Amino acid sequence: MRLYRMELYKLWHKKMFGICAICAVLLVTTYFIGEVQSEFAMVDGERYFGYEAVMVNRQITEEYKGELTDEKITQIVSRYGLPSEIVYGYRGWRDSNYLNGFVTEYLSDGYNRDWNNYKAPTKVYPIEDTELGKLQDMTGTEIVLAYTKGWEIFFDLLQLGMALASALVVISISIVFAQEGQTKMLPLVFTTQEGKDKDVWAKIAAAFTLTIMVYGMTVLLCLGLCFCVFGLDGGVCPMALLERLYIDSRAGYIPVASFAWITLGMDLLAMLLLCAMTMCVSAHCKSNFTAVTTAAVVWCAPLLFAFFGGMGYFFATCMPIFLFMKHSLYESISRGTMAAVLYVAAAVFVICMVEGYQVYRKM
Repeated sequence: MRLYRMELYKLWHKKMFGICAICAVLLVTTYFIGEVQSEFAMVDGERYFGYEAVMVNRQITEEYKGELTDEKITQIVSRYGLPSEIVYGYRGWRDSNYLNGFVTEYLSDGYNRDWNNYKAPTKVYPIEDTELGKLQDMTGTEIVLAYTKGWEIFFDLLQLGMALASALVVISISIVFAQEGQTKMLPLVFTTQEGKDKDVWAKIAAAFTLTIMVYGMTVLLCLGLCFCVFGLDGGVCPMALLERLYIDSRAGYIPVASFAWITLGMDLLAMLLLCAMTMCVSAHCKSNFTAVTTAAVVWCAPLLFAFFGGMGYFFATCMPIFLFMKHSLYESISRGTMAAVLYVAAAVFVICMVEGYQVYRKM
């Protein structure tokens, strides 16, 4: 236990770890603030932007919250009308709010692909004549209307957070074994009372502890920001409402809250696998610089493999940098390859752990 605490202290209190952690928090927060500022709403002829628009959209949606019906749609259109204004450089309809924007997106003949390719809505269709009607039939449940913007931003924010958290793990964990070789401490470490085995396991335990702590803090930061500002209503809504997935996509049927749990589990797997791979690289390197550089290359390499398609792409999706990408998760679920991805990731995890352990003990 003493060795474990010492190793964890060495990882946690390095200046580079602190600086990178602060930068990661600032980047995530900056992205989130940008999402808040981009929110807009128009109610009773008055425009709202930023945080005020979020509060307005949440407030007006609360009145219609619950099962979506044709009667509610008629009431929304009668109360707020249909949007028609497009402004170059701004996304979405500039005279819309969350409610009539939802109706335009899913239940009207209007569309807005970009500033030069759009059509203002002129009529609204009954639910059963739209893709939402098909989604209702396929899921066997009624579509629920709720302010789901919090979940939508959470998934994007979490993906960014996990990318930054992964970089933090690579920088911190890659020196866990390599630094002993660089500082010529191996002969001294292995002659101590604790010996090789205890030293190795202490380093491994400290590395995984730090990884889990970074993962947990990232999740709490992203979840806390979204909950406090946007709220997390609409957890029972199917994912198709958030990501505009095709109705025949298997991932589109999953409730948002359930998909969030799956995402968190895959993110944890990605972080643990990255930790194991990084420690394996560290055990093979004799200097901190070589370890950090090599670990970063190994982490990013699957992005290159993915371009080859076929088995190369499949293997790439089993690696940490793809495991936390939401669209990669959509594909795995829709294609039915989730189990295969988990098996490959688990196999790589075991191989890296055994290889890193054996190499370090023989040094």
